[in-house]
Amino acid sequence: MAKRANKKETVSEHNKSQDEPFRFKTSVRNLVAFSVKDDAFWSLSSYRSANEGSLAHAQLQAINRSKGNYTSEVHLSYTFEIMDCILEVTGRADGVWRLEDKIIVHEIKTSATPLSEIHEDFSESHWAQGKCYAYILALLENIDEVTVRLTYYDPDKNEEKSFDRSFSRIRLERFFKTLVYPYLTWAVSQEKWKEIRDLSIKNMVFPYPSYRKGQKLLAYNTYKCIEDNKRLFVQAPTGIGKTMGVLYPAIKALGEGKVDRLFYATAKTTTRRIAETAYKILAEQGLRLKVLTLTAKEKICLNDEKNCSPDKCPFILGYMSRCRKVVKELIKKHDFFPREIIAQAGLRHGICPFELSLDLALSCDLIICDYNYIFDPRVYLRRFFEQKGRENYLIMIDEAHNLFDRARDMYSAELNYRLLLDISKEIKKDLPEINKKLIKLRKELSSLEKEAGKPVLQAGGVKYNTSGDAPIRLKAPLQEFIIEAESWVSGEREDKPYTEKLVNLFFDILHFKNILEIYSDNYCTLMTGKKTGFCLKLLCLDPSAMLDLKMSSAKSTILFSATLSPLWYFKSILGGRDEDITLRLPSPFPRENLLILNEDRIETRYSHRQQYLEATAKAIYDWAVSHKGNVMVFFPSYKYLLDVLEIFRPLALDFEILCQDREMDESAREDFLRKFEHFGDKNRVAFCVLGGVFSEGIDLTGEKLTAVVIVGVGLPQVSPELEIMCAYYQNKGVSGFSFAYTYPGINKVLQAAGRLIRSESDRGALLLIDSRFSSQEYLNLFPEEWHPVPRTSQGASLYRIACDFWNENKQDLEQA
Repeated sequence: MAKRANKKETVSEHNKSQDEPFRFKTSVRNLVAFSVKDDAFWSLSSYRSANEGSLAHAQLQAINRSKGNYTSEVHLSYTFEIMDCILEVTGRADGVWRLEDKIIVHEIKTSATPLSEIHEDFSESHWAQGKCYAYILALLENIDEVTVRLTYYDPDKNEEKSFDRSFSRIRLERFFKTLVYPYLTWAVSQEKWKEIRDLSIKNMVFPYPSYRKGQKLLAYNTYKCIEDNKRLFVQAPTGIGKTMGVLYPAIKALGEGKVDRLFYATAKTTTRRIAETAYKILAEQGLRLKVLTLTAKEKICLNDEKNCSPDKCPFILGYMSRCRKVVKELIKKHDFFPREIIAQAGLRHGICPFELSLDLALSCDLIICDYNYIFDPRVYLRRFFEQKGRENYLIMIDEAHNLFDRARDMYSAELNYRLLLDISKEIKKDLPEINKKLIKLRKELSSLEKEAGKPVLQAGGVKYNTSGDAPIRLKAPLQEFIIEAESWVSGEREDKPYTEKLVNLFFDILHFKNILEIYSDNYCTLMTGKKTGFCLKLLCLDPSAMLDLKMSSAKSTILFSATLSPLWYFKSILGGRDEDITLRLPSPFPRENLLILNEDRIETRYSHRQQYLEATAKAIYDWAVSHKGNVMVFFPSYKYLLDVLEIFRPLALDFEILCQDREMDESAREDFLRKFEHFGDKNRVAFCVLGGVFSEGIDLTGEKLTAVVIVGVGLPQVSPELEIMCAYYQNKGVSGFSFAYTYPGINKVLQAAGRLIRSESDRGALLLIDSRFSSQEYLNLFPEEWHPVPRTSQGASLYRIACDFWNENKQDLEQA
């Protein structure tokens, strides 16, 4: 079976001739993870900071080296000829003792479980890793017998527990085959699938008679950046066909072996559906691609109680021993795995659909998912993004203007004194030891509040203090709470009124501790409230370095949106490098199809709003009444919306008026949009919030939407977080106000305006209400196709201009 490795072999299947064996390379860890389905425990230890395990290993290794005959971090690699394949297996043993009478391979595991609960057969997978290293070492050095020492180490108590097992080389070989056979069976099936897939990709043609204006340039630059290992930042106007313009060349690159797997990341469900639709269009012409849509755990969960412990969830219990057969069955039967298929399979086989989707991902070519699964330190897909260089990935980031705010949230964390106090009251009788740690944490928080003193700053009605220093003194009480609570969280806990709250608090505190570990110059400590209302937040001001790090695990990343304006700004805040490419594409639609007017006689600044409410309502009415159609009006706040709506109603008695509610579930949103299926029968005006669910990601083509009104320049509401971010960027030598307020605001405006013209035949009227839109700063941020923008202050009649546009449109239609 074995063959001595003379050199590192990594041969792509694309270079394989008909007679050559398949060649594969894998790590010991990945081989074990695939082939050993260990149901011994469902560990929460993966949520711990990765630094903890590394430090614990280093401590033990240093002690062993000082005693002699011990070598740490021993690199091992061997190439095997087996099952008509060549397989290179590599890894790094934690340590090797070379004693006179025996060789011992050391495998170290940092333990979240109390050592008293760990026995020799605690985990089959832990032994499996040690045995793999032992077998490779036995082959390399021609050793007949090797001992494996499995050590569990508790870094918090500085205690360890070890077990020794000795194995003959023949026994290790038999064991190794039990790992390699299922792995190679899967790997060969994957290579055979790729032959089918790649042939279909080779025969795939662009699914439309021609490219839209700018779409071919987008496709070319996407392909070129994949080829050159670069990132591409694209501002592509609505209607250019961004999704197909990026996905088509990405799939071509996949078929040519330039990348191994595709990730399509979105911020919202609606954009995920657009990606799915693009795939289906290509599949209809013969494309064979395994495509998975990842759904959030809480949305796809089948259990009545959201508890992932095997004793509480029947869909987790025994999952490992049953999942491989289900995955194999699904892969054989389907190419596309949306939420419905995965949920049905989970229910039919009694296994967790979320874990099933993660296992399916290993066999899929295109994974459509939320940003979280790539960038969030709590839930990112470790099996893909933890080991750089394992595969060549392409990441496509749709609606990339959303990524900055999402990333800031992912890398921020906070502690709320009131929450700690409330949970403490609930658990003090049942869980006194955990409560003691919570009390200690609360005391430290109170101490920090007292040291900070009375809040001296104020923004948006909130008083606050800031510090550029990390609250290091919280580390000890945070760690003590985590240690004390972890065994309760991972154990067989009773159902109590506080159970879910305490579990959530545990993970929030764990996240806080991990963020505290990476606190640096791009962070600020924000303190608000006082006494029981005190809140301390580790505020991420600039996540660009973290985004850059995550994107570095991929061969290339394509970031695209209709509203990356200005492009240099988004490149800087989203982790762009000097060598990365920016591309701004023109609108594919005729300029004469779009009417734009700036009502610049109205002020929408907060201090002026009240005196212009009537003028604002009248402007909206005149714009809407000029044509019997559907209109969307966007406001910067819900209160502002209601204030104008109150005046607007008496003006428009024969209009159908829709109003976005503060809280709308998916069903209510669909009902709201269904109203736009009717058009031309009456004047229909919808009052919406700028930056809300209806200002992006919806597609109302043709007469479904004929006009849009945007009230205000979209500046985010003043807050402590934005004021701190403003100062941060100002100190970096750029306009802090522009970075924190102006640019995010104008992108909300551009997104809302993008709802209007969705196809070559669409016509629409856009009214911008605010004097600031006429300033050079804002004019420079407008798309080129918007210019020139007439203003009412120049004598333009709002109602007359709108009527002329629609009358001209009517004449054109009659002539056609």
